[in-house]
Amino acid sequence: MARSGGLVLGIGGAIVLAGLAVGVVRYVGAAPFEQDAEGALAAGTLAAVVATPGLLALLAARSDRPSLLLPAAIVLVPLSMLSFAGILLPLLVPAVLLFRAWAPRARGRDVGVAIVVVGLLCLAVWAAFLAHDDPRSYAFGSTSDVVTYAESGIALALVAAALAVGAWATAATGSADGGDLPSGLPVSS
Repeated sequence: MARSGGLVLGIGGAIVLAGLAVGVVRYVGAAPFEQDAEGALAAGTLAAVVATPGLLALLAARSDRPSLLLPAAIVLVPLSMLSFAGILLPLLVPAVLLFRAWAPRARGRDVGVAIVVVGLLCLAVWAAFLAHDDPRSYAFGSTSDVVTYAESGIALALVAAALAVGAWATAATGSADGGDLPSGLPVSS
């Protein structure tokens, strides 16, 4: 097998862990009346959406499909701005690292895969977090962090579709898309 892309594996794993941490923080930090099954599903949906670029990076490294690094890098940029508190801004660092790992293996077909996968993931974020009127209101106004069962289901289906499309689109050619992920980042001369 080709070099494993150890750096890409590490970055992917870190992103997945970050997604899980964000989901836990979202659930634990919610008001007690929001810590029900719907709140747990919403936290899981947020975790899945944030972890998906990491899963794409892991898939890229484990199956020698560097074209998946481009959509992983691209989708991290809007995800880093999902929280107004700035808690997700550090996702910009792995976005740059994944882009640098992809660039030496760049192929025109990668852009098509990236457009489809990134589009599905952006739809997932929109469906889960932005596409609804607030279903709950309180004396002080509405809340914008309520994610309903339906929104979570749609978002999780889109995340699964993005992963499946990415795996399918890059599997068609096997290692012919550039192969051999670098074990480290390229050094500019």
